[in-house]
Amino acid sequence: MSDKIVCDCMGTTVEDIKVAVANGAKTVEDIKEATEAGTVCCGCDCELETTLHEVL
Repeated sequence: MSDKIVCDCMGTTVEDIKVAVANGAKTVEDIKEATEAGTVCCGCDCELETTLHEVL
């Protein structure tokens, strides 16, 4: 599950989000800043939010 791609545009995985959270990310905006996920087409915003809540 950690290698599941959350953001196709940037290749961001669940593991990348876990690392961002471990480094202090608490919001979707924090995740975007840390990983650049959701910064191209924004099509993964819902997936980012869901994953963030699962990781927290």
